Amino acid sequence: MTPEGLCLVTGASGFVGSHLVERLVDRGYRVRLLLRKTSKLRWVRGLPVELTYGDVRDKASIAGACHGVQNAFHF
Repeated sequence: MTPEGLCLVTGASGFVGSHLVERLVDRGYRVRLLLRKTSKLRWVRGLPVELTYGDVRDKASIAGACHGVQNAFHF
């Protein structure tokens, strides 16, 4: 993958997801996170990412989060 376009990461507030987000940002990717309102943000705080809130079980949440996305990572 080359750093073009936008990546979506679900589960970004967890251990694996947050480390992936760090790597993507370090490699120059634009990153959007799909988070629950109750997600803890300590692992991604301060990173240049776009935060969106919703539920992966909700079609509208997924549709909105995926708009304009070229790569998606689901954890």
